[in-house]
Amino acid sequence: MALAALFAVTVLATSFPISAIISQHRQLSAASTQLHQLQDENRSLAVQEHELNSKVAINEMAREDFQMVSPGQTLFDVLPPNKKTGRSTSGTSTTGDPADQPLVTPAEAPDLSPQPGLPAPIPTYTATPPTRSASSTSAPAKSPSTFWGRVTDTLEFWN
Repeated sequence: MALAALFAVTVLATSFPISAIISQHRQLSAASTQLHQLQDENRSLAVQEHELNSKVAINEMAREDFQMVSPGQTLFDVLPPNKKTGRSTSGTSTTGDPADQPLVTPAEAPDLSPQPGLPAPIPTYTATPPTRSASSTSAPAKSPSTFWGRVTDTLEFWN
C-alpha cells in the first residue's frame, strides 16, 4: 500500500505541470495589471473626449493650434525682428519693419529679393499688336457674327 501511494505521488508530481500553473499565474497577474492600466487610460481619454466636445475647447484649439478666427475677425501675424539687423530694445521698431523703409524706385525693385537664395523674377513680356498694312486700315473692321468669333476676337493673343 505504501509503495502504491509513493508511486501515485511520483506519477502526479511528474505528470502534473506545476511550473506551467505558476507560469500561467504570473501571466494572468501581468495581464490583470495591464488591464487595469488600460482601463485607467480609457477613463482619462473619456474625460478628455468629453472636455474636447465642448464649444469652448473647440474654439480654443482652433485659435491656438490652427490659427483660425471667428467670422468677422482678422488674424494678424506679427513676425519676429530680423536677428542680424534687429534691435533688441522693446518699444522701438526694427530695421526689418516695412513702415520705416523709404519708398523704392521701380528701377531698384528687382534688387530687393526677400531671400538671397530665391531665383530672379521671370520677366513679363507684353504683346505688341501687329502692324496693319495701308490697305487693311482703309477698310472698316468687320465684327464677327458668331459667338466663338467674338470670343477669339476679344482675346489678346489671337490678334
